[in-house]
Amino acid sequence: MTFFLLLINLVFAQGQNACSQHNPMSSDVPACPTTGSTLLSENYPIMAATVSDYEGGPEWVKSYVTKVMKAQPQKPPQFFLHVTPETYESVVAELRKQAPSPQVADQWIKGLTRVEGNNRWNWQQDYFDNFYNPKTGQPVLREVQGYGRHGDSYTSMINSTAKECNIHAGVLLENAQYKSGHSGGNIEAVNGLCLLGADHFNNNEWDSYAKSTCTNMDAAVKTPSDFLKVGHTDEMFKTLKDPSQKPPCDFALAFASPKKGLEVLKGNPDGKVFDFPGVSGEELITRVRQSGYREICAAYTASKRSQNLPPSPGKTRSGKGVSQLLWDLSITKAFAGVLSITDPKVENLYKELQALDDMEPKSVEERQRLLARKNEILNKIQQQMKKAGYLKSKAKMDEAKECLEMTNKDLAKIIESDKEFKDFNESVEKAIQQFKKDLLAKLKQKYPQCSPKTLDIPDIYQGMMDYDKQPASYAMGTGLSLFPNPTNGEIVGNTYIMPEPVNPAFKADIDNQIKGLGLKTDYIDTHFAHVQQGNLHCSSHAIRYCRPQGGKK
Repeated sequence: MTFFLLLINLVFAQGQNACSQHNPMSSDVPACPTTGSTLLSENYPIMAATVSDYEGGPEWVKSYVTKVMKAQPQKPPQFFLHVTPETYESVVAELRKQAPSPQVADQWIKGLTRVEGNNRWNWQQDYFDNFYNPKTGQPVLREVQGYGRHGDSYTSMINSTAKECNIHAGVLLENAQYKSGHSGGNIEAVNGLCLLGADHFNNNEWDSYAKSTCTNMDAAVKTPSDFLKVGHTDEMFKTLKDPSQKPPCDFALAFASPKKGLEVLKGNPDGKVFDFPGVSGEELITRVRQSGYREICAAYTASKRSQNLPPSPGKTRSGKGVSQLLWDLSITKAFAGVLSITDPKVENLYKELQALDDMEPKSVEERQRLLARKNEILNKIQQQMKKAGYLKSKAKMDEAKECLEMTNKDLAKIIESDKEFKDFNESVEKAIQQFKKDLLAKLKQKYPQCSPKTLDIPDIYQGMMDYDKQPASYAMGTGLSLFPNPTNGEIVGNTYIMPEPVNPAFKADIDNQIKGLGLKTDYIDTHFAHVQQGNLHCSSHAIRYCRPQGGKK
């Protein structure tokens, strides 16, 4: 948007907050869906947005606010910030620095509201979801019953949104007993279709919650989010905007694809696995030793330290998940030999670990109990390694440097050499592709005039298989994305703001596909959320609106 148009908007918006610029009756606002569901997908404009500094600190909030402002500059949203006074002031300073003029900066700052409350819950997507009033197009916020962990965040926010933007609370999203699947991150939309993930629901729980959430069951679609540990739809699917199409066909669909992930790795064999822009020193060491990176790095460094590792137990039916398997190989088989630990206590721990490796669990639950015990043992062995001096700072630095040399070819080899790792991703791919087929069929029924583009976005997941099933399938509730979820981003205007992908080959492919739709791309470092099994979309909430059917300015 040109600086001239920004100044024009300032003339009309002088002295008003950002919400005053968003009129649901305006002719340029897309019409509300007609499916009976009152959820909106991300091809609709944003009236307001919420974010917290509790986990990501001021840097995360500053990045999110400034990037959203720049992506929707003509009519920026009103921000409701669950932050400390210090973070609020740092955001104000950042906007003054980033705005194209002092006048624009002043208007942007009027779009900031600090939520006064006792809690600053990070996962803004999960404790409520936003719907719309069919008569007015105005957003309506509905709290997830039983979520509980957010304290007074919702109440404090509603007090602010009602006052500043006339956005009020709707009826509760009811459930008999809260489960992760009830969270807002598991509830997504595609132009009036209501997408609700299957995760954590038993018997008729999905049907019951779909009635409460989707209103019209004919608009409800079940997603295969049950393979995920957190189990939310936004970790494997995203509705994108397609600016080349007119409403109601101005949307595209992005699906996480392990198959595409492996293809990208093999197609760029010499590329580096890890790239953390702007990160160095101790922070770099910390990152590659966290989350799923740690296990992959451990497998890689172990393979380089020892040429005599036995074949991976994952080549046969295994009682381990892939992450634990790789950690076992690195710690117990490679490093134990390097350290030559002779302490009888450590030897006994190692023998117990080997005995656990040989056990054949009879259920997923038993496998998880075995993993818990093995984690205890590995932590004790790690303490001995620290005492032996192996985990001192220099050793950590050496290991991190070695891991940063890993290529995509190395990672592809790790994936394909372990049966469970490979099987899990193939099983996930099969489920997501079936979901794609079902969703497209449903959309064709509702919108026969639309032929939405689909994108297979590269991703790799770590998790367990359930080999007791016939045919074998992923074990429910065990999957985690190796890299930050590329579908866990936010459409703002014609820009897709998403997590920094970490893998350069993944980033290039994602960037190319998104820009192929006519969208811009922007990235935020969300490592703080990724290591806690969430990401950008989970840590924010864009509140959207629409024009009522028949409504006009």
